[in-house]
Amino acid sequence: MTAPETGGKAGTLARLATRAPSLLSRHFWLWPLLGSIALVSVGAWVRNRVEGATREELAARLTTALNAGVATLRLWCSERESDVRSYTADVRIQGVILELIELSRASNAISASLAESATAQAMRSYLRPLLETGHYEDYFVLDPQGRILAARNPNLVMLPIPRGYEPYVRRALAGHSTLSRPFPDDLAVDAPGEKPVMFVAAPLVTSEGKVAAVLLLRMRPEGEFSRIFTVARLGETGESYAFDRRGLVLTASLSDAELRKLGLIPKSTEATSMLNLRLTDPGVDLERTDHRAQRSAEPPLTRMAAQATKGWEGVDVQGYRNYRGRKVVGAWAWVPEYGMGVATEIGAEESFQTLYVLRRAFVVLFLLLLLSGTALLGFTFLIERLQASMRMSALAARQLGPYVLMQEIGRGANGMVYRARHSLLRRPVAIKLLSPEMTNQNTIARFEHEVQMTSHLTHPNTVAIYDYGRTPEGLFYYAMEYLSGINLDQLVRRYGPQPEGRIIHVLRQVCGSLAEAHQSGLVHRDIKPANIILTRRGGVYDMVKVLDFGLVRTVHAPSADKATLNAVVGTPHFMSPEAITDPAKVDSRTDLYSLGAVGYWLLTGKTLFDSDAIDELLSLHVKILPAGASERLGSTVSPDLERTIMQCLAKIPERRYPSASTLDSALADCAAAGTWSPADAEKWWNANLTGIEILPAVKMAEKTLVIAERA
Repeated sequence: MTAPETGGKAGTLARLATRAPSLLSRHFWLWPLLGSIALVSVGAWVRNRVEGATREELAARLTTALNAGVATLRLWCSERESDVRSYTADVRIQGVILELIELSRASNAISASLAESATAQAMRSYLRPLLETGHYEDYFVLDPQGRILAARNPNLVMLPIPRGYEPYVRRALAGHSTLSRPFPDDLAVDAPGEKPVMFVAAPLVTSEGKVAAVLLLRMRPEGEFSRIFTVARLGETGESYAFDRRGLVLTASLSDAELRKLGLIPKSTEATSMLNLRLTDPGVDLERTDHRAQRSAEPPLTRMAAQATKGWEGVDVQGYRNYRGRKVVGAWAWVPEYGMGVATEIGAEESFQTLYVLRRAFVVLFLLLLLSGTALLGFTFLIERLQASMRMSALAARQLGPYVLMQEIGRGANGMVYRARHSLLRRPVAIKLLSPEMTNQNTIARFEHEVQMTSHLTHPNTVAIYDYGRTPEGLFYYAMEYLSGINLDQLVRRYGPQPEGRIIHVLRQVCGSLAEAHQSGLVHRDIKPANIILTRRGGVYDMVKVLDFGLVRTVHAPSADKATLNAVVGTPHFMSPEAITDPAKVDSRTDLYSLGAVGYWLLTGKTLFDSDAIDELLSLHVKILPAGASERLGSTVSPDLERTIMQCLAKIPERRYPSASTLDSALADCAAAGTWSPADAEKWWNANLTGIEILPAVKMAEKTLVIAERA
């Protein structure tokens, strides 16, 4: 938006804020109503925020637990694959496997002779300590046709590997190490096909790049594999598990007895959840209803399992039914390299137990706040009304301490400016004071900060502060020199681009003011045309005064200016890139960038960028170099002056002038320096500004921006 629009809206808000107390004082009954509405609104907002924050925190916990489980799973699987690859890389084991292959090719080779051969004995001897260390149950050596050449059970030698193993063995025969998910063990001696098993396998590749054999290490998933998922368990009702494409659980459960009672797994005491429990939604809570009557013949997968088996990952903190029919919240992911999904869930009732307590506490607290808030609002209103009445009475008396107020000459959102005189010295001054209606801790702190910073500066081109005070009624004010003249924003808007000699004359005076501030460790942070005044002093025309040090801060950031230390502050058309991207690290070169933008304004009659959208303006300052002054003006500009201004506008601070004094010297060396004489200034003033008086503290251009606090 443009500067006038911004000022108009700010003025409208200021007028509404000013009239509100008057309206409320005439209609006292509005206060309890507004207080109740405010409390209800705030309460609803707080409740929503608490609930939202609780759900966000729960989603983060679930996601973290899930990620921990998946990461642990991947690490464990990687270690198992690394084990078997290291075994096949052992030259002793390679030699034994190659001998087994040769023995198996003998025309009279039979399983017994091969199983009891010295080569098979050596294989068992080499692998025994490795299997014990890695907690593996058994091993197999397979030839390229899938026949078993060696195993702990000699009866399996020369038999083909069971069909359940084939999908995983094929990958190993293709030259890749592989780890299976749990599946029924068809090689179990006591109960084939009933107990779950998993294995890891790696190929033995010859120097010609051919797979000569496969080493397969078998393990029970009830051990380390199932314990992996205890990492991701949350709370008392939480559980974490893995499952396959059909929704069959692949990990052991701590509650198999309960699952048998609910009819979710077979009644046999040997049956476990692994490969027997399917993640289907029973439609009802099986623990609270007659599950035998309620369960359908073919219930669908739970919401979590239905999404995960499609390869999707997600998190649900709204709640869904799990395989028990209990409402849970959870997070899930699919691990494609191992063909299994991983989920972590926790009962919704346990998850939101704190939220339920907060809701009940909120109702009680809300009722208490409603009662006490109504009383406090009424009492506060009476106190503020008395204070405001006292302040207005002080203003009506036209006396602030030793100063007599003569005429109001400006009004902004937070205060007013009066022309006044000292009652004893009879010296004319400008009095800036906080509006009685807008006096609060923040505006007072900003007001005092502006006075304290400016009062330390004594350069003739910096507005002088004479006095600061507070009346007994609570009116804050300060007195500064009274100026007549025009600011640079009005100058260009009324009279267009300025002569180069005059521009240099003005900018050098600003450099003098900034040089003193910078030497004192102060950074202005809001140099712009509206804050630079052309005035007359002691018969000298075009005397510059720099004002509005309300955003100044010290380079070392004492406590006085921490309020805006990490905030993006300034006027969008004149802000430096670093003031936008890293406001905590601005230094004196930030002011030089803004002063370059002021010079550009005086030279071309235009700002660096034409956009009025704040976000776009900030982005342009950071990323885009402005067009040259000659190009924007449409006529020739002295190369040295244009070069000087464009150097101030360098995106990287180190490429700008190192100080205001250095910039002053560069301006003095320009060809047009000195071409604007005192006679030229006097002639211009007599022709254009006779009888005009403008107080510099009254903002006439676009407003200063405080965008956001940074962490």
